[in-house]
Amino acid sequence: MKLNKVKIHIVVIILLLIIFPVSTGCSGFKSESERLKEEIVDVNQENERLKRELNALKSENVNMHMRLAQLNLQISALHNEIQSLQKDLDSLKTQSRGNSLKNRKT
Repeated sequence: MKLNKVKIHIVVIILLLIIFPVSTGCSGFKSESERLKEEIVDVNQENERLKRELNALKSENVNMHMRLAQLNLQISALHNEIQSLQKDLDSLKTQSRGNSLKNRKT
């Protein structure tokens, strides 16, 4: 009979030793779960902030492309004007040379 009581006590102690760490381990899992949920919320907030920033940058990029197109048109117009002025200058030089040659002959 004493042997059975000792065996029962040993079994109960072993069960308590197994159950206690498991129950404390579960609370650790719960706190880990809460920590991960908070981290997910933080990551989602950061994601939303980055999406807003990306949209702002996309909008700014579109505006810069439009401004660049305007500047390219202005550069093209100025380039055409320079070519026209260069032709006029060449024409005036030719006329000036022609007039100075006539003046030398007379």
